Amino acid sequence: MKKISLTILTILALMFVKTSVAQDPLFSQFYNNPVYYNPAAVGLNPGMRARFHVRDQWPQLPGELRTYNFSMDIAERHIPGSGGLGLAIMNDNAGTGYLKTSAVGLSTSVRVPLQENMVTQVGIMTSFVQKGLNWDNLVFTDQLHAVYGNIYESAFQAPENGNLFYPDFATGGIFRFTESSSTFSAIQGTFGLAVHHLFRPNESFLGLTAPLPRKLAITGDLILEVDGMGDKMYFQRQEANKNSFKFNPGFIFESQADFKTYAVGVNILKSSIYTGVWFRNRTTELTKSNDLIFMLGLNAPLSNNTRMKINYTYDFVLTEIRTVTGCSHEVSIILELDDFNIFNRGRNTGGFGFSNRNYRSRQELECCPF
Repeated sequence: MKKISLTILTILALMFVKTSVAQDPLFSQFYNNPVYYNPAAVGLNPGMRARFHVRDQWPQLPGELRTYNFSMDIAERHIPGSGGLGLAIMNDNAGTGYLKTSAVGLSTSVRVPLQENMVTQVGIMTSFVQKGLNWDNLVFTDQLHAVYGNIYESAFQAPENGNLFYPDFATGGIFRFTESSSTFSAIQGTFGLAVHHLFRPNESFLGLTAPLPRKLAITGDLILEVDGMGDKMYFQRQEANKNSFKFNPGFIFESQADFKTYAVGVNILKSSIYTGVWFRNRTTELTKSNDLIFMLGLNAPLSNNTRMKINYTYDFVLTEIRTVTGCSHEVSIILELDDFNIFNRGRNTGGFGFSNRNYRSRQELECCPF
């Protein structure tokens, strides 16, 4: 009976996580996983970015609720109007052998300079998705006896093909600006909006109609830099970054069918150490938060224009469900190569709609990496 109870508990947890509204996997470190949330983020920063994330959701449950995500994007500034190219790979395990989702997405973006200190990008992602459901691991009500538990054969006939394949599309836009003040040597703001599952693909395993609800993702953050030698060129500032102090307040709002999530918080970078604290909830009242998220990380420079970032977040569940599910863990590893590009025509050209005298303004839009 104990094994049956654990099985039923796992199924109930899966119903809570995936439910009929088919909620997409979420990440606490959304700020470190921009391509997953918005295809317009492809090529927003210079060079190449490679990001790997793993999230362990509710580890005390007997089933495995774990999500893996890899993304890579390459900026291309030497083709007018080009933002960059991106690749995203995701694998989501909702219970050991119950429901698995794998997706591979290709994305591209268009970059439109607005002013010397403002730029916008628009992107689109095309994904190929596979979903698999192991019917043998499911327990149906007609299999259960009131006393002896799971002893009967189910009358349910599972479909011959337990896998679904379908294309999926997402699009988004991002706006970025830079400023400076007497208090902060550099201020950078980034705001984005993206819509996922544009054409609502059918997710039914039984040949019925079960369209996947669209998801809206709105993100925003500010990077406030103190004593970062803001009057220097971008590549001169890399050495000074180790002495800078950066604040990174931000927010994310996600809406998919009836499921809405809000998160707000701040990260801090001092020397090479990241710290941060965030609140996540399903209402606009911070006093009713569902999760309190702590972040700790390391920014390890490999050269003046190359660095590796390692971040860990611990999601402390504030509701009573914590006693059953436990708290979630998330790890990200990021490799950044600022000088990497496909078509190298020289760094200090006066292209992209700017003159050489506006080189510093252009680089301010590229700098302040957190």
